[in-house]
Amino acid sequence: MGRRVRQHVNPLALRYTTARATPVERPSHLGPDCPIDVELGCADGQFSFQLAEAAPERFVVGLEIREKVLEINRRKVAAAGLRNLSFGYVNMDVDLDRVFEARSVDRFHILYPDPWFKNRHHKRRVVKLELCQTMARQLRPGGELHFASDVYEVALEALSELETPEVEALGFTNMAGEWSFWRGNPYPAASKREDTTIRRGQRPWRIRYRYNPR
Repeated sequence: MGRRVRQHVNPLALRYTTARATPVERPSHLGPDCPIDVELGCADGQFSFQLAEAAPERFVVGLEIREKVLEINRRKVAAAGLRNLSFGYVNMDVDLDRVFEARSVDRFHILYPDPWFKNRHHKRRVVKLELCQTMARQLRPGGELHFASDVYEVALEALSELETPEVEALGFTNMAGEWSFWRGNPYPAASKREDTTIRRGQRPWRIRYRYNPR
């Protein structure tokens, strides 16, 4: 039997705090200005796979901290023959700024991140001002930040981070209106966690922000 893939890792652990992410190269057949969608913390990559299949004109990138998961996903890409999908390593707190050039990304997707329920683990949660600053540098004008969670408290905390004057000053505007969640899935793709949430009759808590630099 192969090694079991860890479901969670501590992004603050010493082995992950050294910047070592590398730039992602666009497929030559898509051209230098092709739209780019990036799934941060992609896990098994179901959302990325479905989006790449539904939108072959887009370059879809799944970024993940667990290298064993990346190995599995890359083998699946090769088997599926998807030329517009790539997976790469990143620690969002450390080296996302090394992966993309400024003003090159059209959408960032943060889908069902680990909730880190214990109070002492809340510092590991994803949506922070520093991450928003990095995404603001890499998004094209008119780009988007898309977040979803099946845990209301986690989604509300993300919303409270995104509704701050500091994030608003970067150029992010809530597409559903201030302090509002987005209803429905506007994309032709869904993560496994979203499928499970829907199957249980629960609501995904979705947030969408448009980026236009001030």
